[in-house]
Amino acid sequence: MRAMKPLSSDAEHSVLPSDLLIRCPLALEQVEAHLFVLALGCLTKHSQRLAFQLTFGDVLPEVNANDQFARLDKAQKRLMQPLKYEGLRLGNRFSHRIPLFTEMDIDQDTGLITGVFNDYLREQLLDLAAEYSPAQLESLFMRR
Repeated sequence: MRAMKPLSSDAEHSVLPSDLLIRCPLALEQVEAHLFVLALGCLTKHSQRLAFQLTFGDVLPEVNANDQFARLDKAQKRLMQPLKYEGLRLGNRFSHRIPLFTEMDIDQDTGLITGVFNDYLREQLLDLAAEYSPAQLESLFMRR
């Protein structure tokens, strides 16, 4: 059995690339991309928590309530999957997974979608929101 190297206390996460969210293959469906981009639009650089609140109608305005919940539930499951990026470091491969959100709730009773982005991605999320328009982001996340 190979001995594992001890982790230092400051090695919680490796340094994430600034273009992480562009480089990772999201390949989102239209509803997923739209929900993600609308949630991202709720953030500001002054936000203490990276929280958002949307209505079902914000994401799916032309869909009835029962269909809205089913489609949003599917989108929620997909968006809660961690991002994965891989690469080489000093000639050795590495793989890193990190979730976009720490939590996301959809509530058919209130018609609200609430959630919190992963604070560890704060810089990448805010940069993304500042550099691209919502339409560009949706297109970027869906076209892969």
